[in-house]
Amino acid sequence: MEMEEIVEEETSGKHENMVEITVKTIGPARPSSLHVPSSIKVLDLRKLIARKNHLPVENLKLILQGKVLHDRADEDDIYVRFNDGDSLIVAVKPKAPVGLDIDDDDEDLKFQLPQSTSQWKKKLYSFLRNRMKLPVHIPSSMKILGSFLVPSMQMQ
Repeated sequence: MEMEEIVEEETSGKHENMVEITVKTIGPARPSSLHVPSSIKVLDLRKLIARKNHLPVENLKLILQGKVLHDRADEDDIYVRFNDGDSLIVAVKPKAPVGLDIDDDDEDLKFQLPQSTSQWKKKLYSFLRNRMKLPVHIPSSMKILGSFLVPSMQMQ
């Protein structure tokens, strides 16, 4: 199988240990070889692959040894270490079809508090949705939540 050569230009004056990795893009693209520093930020690697293959950076998912590579963890950049001959899988998230507005479909399923809702109920709703990750957009969970709120309203 023929491989396309991609070489990163060295941007710093210091000499880094370069390795050659194989980049396999899911789909009809052929595998290519890429020269990268043995230790590189995942975000820099993503940008390099996106630039060389004319792909949007935000649509790339990088997979190394069966694990998805993330750019950051707890506000810190993540570095990946390569050995000569390692293989990296690149998955490209497809663009949404033209004319498809995904947000409109989800709006009907979302629960919205009425304008007249008291401040403490708004705070409770926000806490359950944002902090506790309760799926408050599901009507059944709102019925459960409502059953807890109704008795407390009777005590007033």
